[in-house]
Amino acid sequence: MRVSYLLIAGLLLCSPFARGDPWQYELLLMPSAQAVGTFDRQAPVTEIVDEVVQVDTLFTVQRGAFKVFGEYLLSDHEGDLERFQLGWQATQDTVLWIGRYHQPTSVWNHDHHHGQYLQTSISRPFLDEWEDLGGILPQHFTGMLIESAHKAFGSWRLRTALGGGLAPIITPKGLEPFDLLHPDSEHHQVGFQARASLHPGEFTETGFGLLAATDELPTIGLAVTPLPGLDHVDLKLVGAFGIYAAADWKVLGTWYYAHTQLCSPTAVVNGHFQVGYVEAERRLPHDLTAFLRWEGSADAGRSDYLKLFPMMVRQRDVGGLRWDFVERQALTVQLSDTNTLNGHFKDIRLQWSAAFL
Repeated sequence: MRVSYLLIAGLLLCSPFARGDPWQYELLLMPSAQAVGTFDRQAPVTEIVDEVVQVDTLFTVQRGAFKVFGEYLLSDHEGDLERFQLGWQATQDTVLWIGRYHQPTSVWNHDHHHGQYLQTSISRPFLDEWEDLGGILPQHFTGMLIESAHKAFGSWRLRTALGGGLAPIITPKGLEPFDLLHPDSEHHQVGFQARASLHPGEFTETGFGLLAATDELPTIGLAVTPLPGLDHVDLKLVGAFGIYAAADWKVLGTWYYAHTQLCSPTAVVNGHFQVGYVEAERRLPHDLTAFLRWEGSADAGRSDYLKLFPMMVRQRDVGGLRWDFVERQALTVQLSDTNTLNGHFKDIRLQWSAAFL
């Protein structure tokens, strides 16, 4: 029933577009291929996929105030409609979306999406990792998203995003978002997300802001749980982020405080942990870009919630070099030293990525 309501709401939202406006289309293909090798490995499991070949397709359709946006990811091990959003330009500064979207509190995924070419490093911070790769926080929701930007404090811009929709469930394979193409589960509950940030200009990346989210995550089919009879987890997040982008430098970081409540019919267990990262990128001569990233956490080893995610990264140091050897194509090499909750490993990655209009 939820899917039917969503489709009806989408039709009501998008039906009154202006018939006199021309249709506009855009299509972006972002293929990539990477190979990964691990060494000095003491961790029983990792999030590493040794070889990945994929194509991320972004498409938009617009007529007047009516918008359609989608993202489909096809790889050698999966095919998934990552995002599909019906939008309405309510005002010059505000857009209303209905569909499946990336949660707005993930600044990394909001900027880079699934396309490898759009991010300098090969890997993404583990706190923003996708659900099917062992991620510990929800990244995909199905519901409504409102994005807006307004003038504030003279030339500064206040950007906000508010979302509410069906949150993922926790399964033996990890978090599992609602699937638009195969809507076969009625167990998903609702989550809400919010982001607010200040930027010195309308188009600049530089800025800082606050993040908040609250989600109810039901558990399905778990054989072993940290709390007997675990029914669901209430997850609450608050955080902050900042980005400084100059001609040759870029520094970005995010830090979350997470409060968890594991609930069974007879007991409730409270807990908390913190996760964050800082990445610095430096443009060099000959179309080279060097990057370094530190990822860290606090109280992760004492979190009952994180026991549900055996690939959880407790700390990681990342460094690498990207070479944009021709227009819209790049080669990247990356080294990582990773400590999980259960062990340690190092890896080296080599990636080709591109963007074709």
